[in-house]
Amino acid sequence: MSKTLQNPGSIPPDVAAQLSQVVGWLSRPEGPVTPARVVSAAALGMPHGKHCGLTLLRPGHRPVTMAASDDLPRQVDALQYELGEGPCLDAALGPAVLLSDDVTVDERWPRFGPLCAASTGARSMLSLRLPVGGEDHAAINYYSTEVAVFTDADVTVASVLVPLAALAVEAHLREHDRENLVQALTTSRQISTAVGIIMSTQRVESERAFELLRRASMDLNRKLRDVAEEVNLTGALPSRSLDTVGE
Repeated sequence: MSKTLQNPGSIPPDVAAQLSQVVGWLSRPEGPVTPARVVSAAALGMPHGKHCGLTLLRPGHRPVTMAASDDLPRQVDALQYELGEGPCLDAALGPAVLLSDDVTVDERWPRFGPLCAASTGARSMLSLRLPVGGEDHAAINYYSTEVAVFTDADVTVASVLVPLAALAVEAHLREHDRENLVQALTTSRQISTAVGIIMSTQRVESERAFELLRRASMDLNRKLRDVAEEVNLTGALPSRSLDTVGE
């Protein structure tokens, strides 16, 4: 009831025409090829199985579904992330193509399979690893409520879309990292400025000024950058008595 495929078959003419339309749609200049666009196109372009999702694994973070065609992929993925087993997780880290004809009897995921079918209705799954860079790992996944629904044509269609999906994931991650870096630099400048203000107003050294800022953050249960921003605006550490009015 399960197998790992490495040599997809040929595409029937009607499926090839449909796939050509999907790739053409993704190539239009209306906007960037985002993970959400790829997932929508992938779900439309598959001969069998109209549910699709993208799983992302990043070091130090919980697995996440970057995009999904509907609720079914998100439900199936959430169960995998909770149990720590399933085709999406294995495909992101392992074989190029991974197929399960019926997850309920697949020995690779003894806990996930029966629970998946019972709680979501999904029975067949097809997952393909995406070649993303660095320490990140990702997979594009297809789901069906029918048993043994995916064919060699499905695998071939899915394989054609893998490079597009990988590029979309890479672009999204790089933009996300860039935004985080900009935010970190902005926050660093805000904190440095706030420390300077506290040094001047309290007449203390930089280490003591930062400690006062950190303590205010902890006492007020507010993020350090938010307290720093208030110091920059007001020229003084926020008052706990003012912050707790009305609590």
